[in-house]
Amino acid sequence: MLKMFKSAPAKERLPEDQIDSHYKRLRFQVFMGIFIGYAAYYLLRKNFSLAMPGLIEEGYSKGELGVALSAVSLAYGISKFIMGTVSDRSNPRIFLTSGLVLSAVVSLLMGFVPFFTSSIAIMFVMMFLLGWFQGMGWPPFGRTLVHWFSVSERGTKISIWNVAHNVGGGLMAPIATLGMTILPEATL
Repeated sequence: MLKMFKSAPAKERLPEDQIDSHYKRLRFQVFMGIFIGYAAYYLLRKNFSLAMPGLIEEGYSKGELGVALSAVSLAYGISKFIMGTVSDRSNPRIFLTSGLVLSAVVSLLMGFVPFFTSSIAIMFVMMFLLGWFQGMGWPPFGRTLVHWFSVSERGTKISIWNVAHNVGGGLMAPIATLGMTILPEATL
C-alpha cells in the first residue's frame, strides 16, 4: 500500500524562457490546492458536532458522545506524528488526497449507514479512523509550503494558508443548512 504514496518522479527542466511564467503559475495552483484542500479537511473534521443534537435525541448522553468525539483528537495527535514521517517520503498530491477521501468515506458512512452510529464503541472506532485520516493532512501541507515558497515568503504564505481551517470549519454549518433546505425530509 505504501508504494502508492511513492514520491513523484522528477520532471524534465523547462527551457529558460518558460521557467518564470510556468513557475509562478504552478506556485499559485499549488497554493490554491493546499488552501482548498486544508479547508476541506476541516470541513470533514468538525462535522460530528452538528450531528450530536440528533444523536442526543436518539438517547445518547453528551458524556457518551464526548467519549466518541475524544477519539478524533487522540488519533489525530498520534497520526500527525506517524503520518508526518510517512508523508516525508511520499508524493504529497496522492498522500493528501488519500487522507481527504478516506476522511470523507468515514464521514459518509457515519451519516448514511445507521450501523456506524448504533453504539458509542462503533462511533469511537469511526471517529478514531477519522482522526487518523485527518492526521494525514498537516504534514504534507506544511512540507509543500516549504518546497514551493522561500524563507522570506513563508510567514506571509502560511498566515494566509492558515485561514483555510477557519474557512473549512465556517462552511460546515451553512452547507448543512443548505442541505436541510434542499432536502427537508432529511431533517426528520
